[in-house]
Amino acid sequence: MLNDLRIVEIGEGMAVQVAGLMLSELGADVLKIERPGGDPSRGSAQFANWNRGKRSQVLDLESPEGLAQLRQKLAQADVLLHQFSPTRAAAFGLGDAALAQHYPSLVVCGITGSARNHPDVERGADELLVAARLGVFYENDGHRAGPIVWRYRMGSWSAAHLAASGILTRLIMRLQSGKGGAAHTSLMQGYLSKLPMVWARNSEGPMPNPPIWPNTARAISMQLYQCQGGDWLQIMDPSQQFDLGLLPTMWDVIAEGVDIETPAGKIEAFKRRPLEQWLGDLRAADIAVEPAYPMGAVLSHDDARANGYVVEIDDPIFGKTIQPNLPFHTDAELNTGQPAPRLGEGGGTDWSDKVYPSGTGKPQASPLAGARVLDCGMFLAGPMGPMLMGDMGADVIKLEPLTGDRIRFMHRYYQAAARSKRSIAIDLRKPEAQPILARLVQWAEVVHHNMRFKGADKLGLNEETIRKYNPDVAFTYVSAYGQRGSRASWPGYDSIFNAIAGWEFENAGAGNRPVFNRPGTMDIHSAQSCLVTCMAALYVKRNGGKGHTFHTSLLGVSAFSQGETLIKSDGTLAPTYHLDSDQTGFSPWHRIYEASDGIWVAVAAHSDKARAGLRSVLGNNEAEFACTAKSQASEQLLAALEAAGVPADLVNFENAMNRFFDDPQNRELGLVSAIEQAPYGLIEQPGEFWNFGETPMAIVRAAPTIGQHTDEIMRQVGYTDEEIAAFREQQIIA
Repeated sequence: MLNDLRIVEIGEGMAVQVAGLMLSELGADVLKIERPGGDPSRGSAQFANWNRGKRSQVLDLESPEGLAQLRQKLAQADVLLHQFSPTRAAAFGLGDAALAQHYPSLVVCGITGSARNHPDVERGADELLVAARLGVFYENDGHRAGPIVWRYRMGSWSAAHLAASGILTRLIMRLQSGKGGAAHTSLMQGYLSKLPMVWARNSEGPMPNPPIWPNTARAISMQLYQCQGGDWLQIMDPSQQFDLGLLPTMWDVIAEGVDIETPAGKIEAFKRRPLEQWLGDLRAADIAVEPAYPMGAVLSHDDARANGYVVEIDDPIFGKTIQPNLPFHTDAELNTGQPAPRLGEGGGTDWSDKVYPSGTGKPQASPLAGARVLDCGMFLAGPMGPMLMGDMGADVIKLEPLTGDRIRFMHRYYQAAARSKRSIAIDLRKPEAQPILARLVQWAEVVHHNMRFKGADKLGLNEETIRKYNPDVAFTYVSAYGQRGSRASWPGYDSIFNAIAGWEFENAGAGNRPVFNRPGTMDIHSAQSCLVTCMAALYVKRNGGKGHTFHTSLLGVSAFSQGETLIKSDGTLAPTYHLDSDQTGFSPWHRIYEASDGIWVAVAAHSDKARAGLRSVLGNNEAEFACTAKSQASEQLLAALEAAGVPADLVNFENAMNRFFDDPQNRELGLVSAIEQAPYGLIEQPGEFWNFGETPMAIVRAAPTIGQHTDEIMRQVGYTDEEIAAFREQQIIA
């Protein structure tokens, strides 16, 4: 699909490798540059998973010869994907200005720890340190008071998707201008892209701003129940209007004297019967429900296998394995099923026949200026993808029913997925509305929805009807379980798939009961997966190809998120690391420590040198590190660690969201979006997730009211005022 693209990848971090993997399996030729001796993660499951299908070339970038060979490759490449800070990149001659001078057609994406131009951009890019600086540990739910470390690598997963989609955006820009340029992002922006559901402020209106949490334990379990025998059950009924007393199994429990009208009674009720009984009853009632699985179990899930969300790979190290696959179905040819390369394998390939697009040389007002997207989705798992296209300047029309998107009653969640769009409200249940839909589809380059298949069929949003209206449109959609398998028509929400993916256990810490994950990590992971497919489809279409169909799903991204493990030939899972029971980190070398003044300090001592430095500050007994740290004030401890060469940062904790929004530096860098919109007043959200160099982002629209732009959109697709009035009289449009 992306077979015309050649990408040089330099980096050993997760985000760089996963971004390269997605582009590789979409067809790009990705050359992984490795240090002498190879990437230190070689031989691990994550290396096997995240480097499939790539080539490998060993270069010593500290030597003139190595840099000369790198420059030769860059002269033949379309994209440079790296993880160097600006200063480090400049030292290798890979700064933006130097690259633009020597390789004017080259697209460059640097994934840093903090955002480009941020004061912390040269500080440590370890995910724990980035999260500490940003204040993310304030938002995790934990079994104790204080900052709680995340196990799910929220910053890296998001940054990988932002990088892949940003690269494709810049390549689309290059088709017009003929020039390459920057498409940078960061782990910080990866985190910010996952936080809009919990980090947002409205100056007025019906939705209260998020509370300032008290410094107490918050081990939240929302519709998460333990069953007889110890298994855990995750239910998601968003409106919580379903009467559990209607379940046949619950009748028996009520007859035993359990009062399910109280929270304690519900907890007791579920403990009275085994998991399978509850699953049967709830599924028969069409309620979204799944067991909370341990990490890695989703790789054996029947529907994950039926949908191709896992792939059999004969790995050069592990042998025959089952690995997480890309979460995509498409009518395009993909490059899946190839193992990670041996060291140096394929590095000598000649790219000298590369031809670059000429373009007009004219810059664009915004990265996706002129792109046209019709978003027919609801909730979060899909619509956030088109929203991010709108942030980059695309014209995104949100098509919703006359009563609006069903998530509008959760105002902040709606705002998190509906910014940068115009709204048209149409009753697609009426046959008379189909001509309007046809014109909108004919207007669009990309059409998206995330409806269940039966509902999409009824409304004319299935692929057959969409292609009847516009045979060459790029069509993307998101489902719960995928389009194949026994669960294709089942409902699903974020928490259900956090449970399936094992993240409810992993984020809880070793041995603790599972916790609900508030920021909607799987929903947003799905939306960002949708964004990558939208951008890939748009690039191919703009590059003279056909309008492809892409499908992704919550189950697909749940399986993809297991990239740190795989199923070995003996049926066991490859080992990975886990969060400790105190939810402070992963080892004495990689965790947060509380200082004497109650402020915490994060450390990331991965190298032998850094570990020696940590011992020089905290002593030689690892078991006593925490006690020694607590005997020192935080600023004193941080200064000692930095002097000893230990990557470390203070943990920004209390009131983190408000501190982020109120920081003038964040506002100046566009990391805060602040737009007026009735009835909410000033809406503040995390802002720009990319840096496109000389081309500005275009976040100018707040989430629209229902049908706010119906008349202007109807006129845009050719209807007269008289026709618009007639449609409104028939209650076809709002």
